[in-house]
Amino acid sequence: MNHGYNLFAEALVFVHGARAESEAGLHAALCEKMGDMETAETWRKLQIAVTDLRKSTVCANRRAA
Repeated sequence: MNHGYNLFAEALVFVHGARAESEAGLHAALCEKMGDMETAETWRKLQIAVTDLRKSTVCANRRAA
């Protein structure tokens, strides 16, 4: 996984807690609706990164995830 995505995913978990994954999905859907597929793809990758953090012991804010 890209280290930048991992850092951003951790920030999403810190800010949104258990809703971080759905928050990333929401942003992706909004970007898709507006026709910005490149940004939507980035948000989808972040959504996957949040999911990976849930499975990992690397997440600094594990309780929130």
